[in-house]
Amino acid sequence: MKIISFLITLLFLFSLGTGVLAQGTELPNPGLTPDSPFYFLETIAEDIVTFFTFGDLKKAERYAALAAERLAEAQAVVNKGKPEFTEKTLTRYENQLNNSIARAEKAMAKGKNTEKIMEVLAKVGKATSVHLEVLAEVYEKVPEEAKSAIENAMKASVKGHEKAVEALKAKDALGEIPEKVSLPEKIPQEVRERVQIKVQQELEIEKAILEIKKALEGTDTSKSLRDICLEKGGTPEMCAEFPLEKFKSFKQIEAFCVEKGGPPELCSSLEDKCKEFGVTTPNECFLFLSVSTIKTYQATELKTSPAPALSEEEMSEKEMEERKRIEEIEKESRTIKYQTPEGTIEIPTEGLEEERYIEIHRAEPEGEE
Repeated sequence: MKIISFLITLLFLFSLGTGVLAQGTELPNPGLTPDSPFYFLETIAEDIVTFFTFGDLKKAERYAALAAERLAEAQAVVNKGKPEFTEKTLTRYENQLNNSIARAEKAMAKGKNTEKIMEVLAKVGKATSVHLEVLAEVYEKVPEEAKSAIENAMKASVKGHEKAVEALKAKDALGEIPEKVSLPEKIPQEVRERVQIKVQQELEIEKAILEIKKALEGTDTSKSLRDICLEKGGTPEMCAEFPLEKFKSFKQIEAFCVEKGGPPELCSSLEDKCKEFGVTTPNECFLFLSVSTIKTYQATELKTSPAPALSEEEMSEKEMEERKRIEEIEKESRTIKYQTPEGTIEIPTEGLEEERYIEIHRAEPEGEE
């Protein structure tokens, strides 16, 4: 019993001073670093304190403080000449920063303590440039195999900043926080570009997921999957492929996916994908994927639909001249071009039904079956 009491006291002492969001943008003291044999005690202590931190707002503050401490630890081990410890440390930084933003967003959705939430997000936004400078310094010192973890950390930092800015702007509370943040110049240009592209891709995916979840709100799940498909805008042909019965397990979804011609490796990953998006039950997972498919189909149809023809009055004189010129060229050049090793043979298409210019490229003789 004494040993247990001693351990609890020790864990409590390790937890003191951690998890308090810094008032400025400076990094906290790293304390024990990942190269220490006692680092596991700090990890346990942090997990215990986090578990007993209640409320989304408090959790957001907690995770933001822990993320800053992870960054301080990564900087410390690199300065000690031990870059091999940075990869796992920065993976934890990425996760904790993401958790901080997610908890802040959850607190905002509840509409409580808005002013305090803005304070937390503002501190995250202000700290971004400092975090990126530290990451740039670490990036230069680690071996090649550890650089991808640092890129992911940069991505999390930039994305966190953009999400914080978006929330602050919505409440007109941006203040002096820069709307855009740039990666330090010392980072290679191709890396900076790659990070920015990944940030935008992930933000677009998150936005799409949010739209799908909104589309599913209020869905009458007592109806058949086919009826729900039609209600959400699926075509009759598409919805006819849906089963009438609901899915009771993820294995059923996987089997259905394979039956419809999906790649086995993709079908087996659907459960993990749904859970990654916060969808935990089989039927909800299928509905989530279905609405996603319907929205993609609708967007594709919208893009490929021909634009309505303009009347001559609506077209500018220049556009009319260009159209006439193209029509004349088409009339003169309406031939079939047949490519041979000796050259190109042109065959007039008079009398044929085709109304367009046709070009046939013949493959090399040895490539034919």
